[in-house]
Amino acid sequence: MAIGKLLKIGQKLPAAGGKMCVVESFIGGGGQGEVYRVKIGKERLALKWYFAQNQQPALKKSLEDLISKKTSSPRFLWPQEVISLGGQFGYTMALRPPDYQKSQKLLDRSFSLSYTTAATACLQLADGFRKLHVQGRSYQDISWGNLFIKPDTGDILICDNDNVAPHGSQAVVVSGTYGFMAPEVVLGRAKPDSYTDLFSLAVLMFRILFLEHPFHGRRWANIACWDDFAKRKLYGEDPLFIFDPQNTDNRPEPGVQDNANMFWRMYPKFVREAFTKVFTRGLKDRENGRLVEEEWIEIFRRLRESVFPCPLCGRDVLLDTAALANSGSIGCWHPRCKGHNAALNLPPRLKIKAGSRERSIPLNANTRLLDYQLLPREYDLDKGDKIVGEMTQNPVDPTKWGIRNLSREHWQATLPNGAINDVQPKKSFGLVNGLKIDFKTATAEIIG
Repeated sequence: MAIGKLLKIGQKLPAAGGKMCVVESFIGGGGQGEVYRVKIGKERLALKWYFAQNQQPALKKSLEDLISKKTSSPRFLWPQEVISLGGQFGYTMALRPPDYQKSQKLLDRSFSLSYTTAATACLQLADGFRKLHVQGRSYQDISWGNLFIKPDTGDILICDNDNVAPHGSQAVVVSGTYGFMAPEVVLGRAKPDSYTDLFSLAVLMFRILFLEHPFHGRRWANIACWDDFAKRKLYGEDPLFIFDPQNTDNRPEPGVQDNANMFWRMYPKFVREAFTKVFTRGLKDRENGRLVEEEWIEIFRRLRESVFPCPLCGRDVLLDTAALANSGSIGCWHPRCKGHNAALNLPPRLKIKAGSRERSIPLNANTRLLDYQLLPREYDLDKGDKIVGEMTQNPVDPTKWGIRNLSREHWQATLPNGAINDVQPKKSFGLVNGLKIDFKTATAEIIG
């Protein structure tokens, strides 16, 4: 069992309100300090205690400022209280629930994510950092080590929030992590800020989806000595996206980065185009080449609602509307289906238009209609993901499906023959090809 060096098990430290912070066990260590499980009163928390070189007054003041202003999102394990003893200090935060796993474990396949849970994790990342940036703050050290994922849902938690600082000012103890830092930070030409956060966020999302690093291709595989010089070259001086459309010199090495090639073929064109922009134009163009969180939210919502089960093998497939427009069909990625060169019979789709935004949602038993889908603009996940409709079977004929209205609004459904039905709350309309629906804030049509 690992043992910490900074604090002793059973040690008591003074906490607020005359309570004692009792050290119960050692959780782990990192570059800045060590984390312990502690008990204050009846509450169990995590306590991060800093190494001597990081025991800086400016850091303590920064922590006190973060605690006073509270968190922008419940997805951050935010600092709760500064604990001091003998001129040294640390801070408490909520414990990570046991069903949340370290994100690095994705790489060794200790757990895996489905299309839906991977999209959910990326959505929550974008939502969390959007809310942080709206407050005028930047995280400054987005990386694998600061992210926990709940595998069965894709829910996330972000730790080590002592790195957070106002946009334009640098955190006291960090400048970032190699492999996630923006090139200008690697080269010392800029301090971490909201723009560098956007680059690091894209790297983290790419790793979640593709299980590889966007710059780890042939060049990385051929590095003989993985030292700071090599890292500076690969991540700062001459970064080259492994799928750069203009330069193939750093393509994934067969047998080494096979995940990248496999998943790059599987994800839809709109996902590939987004990452290509960030890791080509965004290498140098901080302000225009990097996607902001609202753009990522739209992309991963679209990805999440593109999932449907293959009617042949039952595995999840993604509706790529660009591929469908080009070839007229979509196939399953799984070898069992590919061996038969099977073009899939697509499920009915709900084509929704809200303002200038259009989306095409494949309908299956698990489909839920969400509030944001019926609005021209709503980027807050906590508001936009409210369920307003669900798939339901006809009680007389279970082979027939419809959509039940779970909102408070009356919807209007127009059949192909022109007949108009009022769809009251708790009532349903059937999936009839060509049927049109007026949701008041959006219109839609059943296709297929």
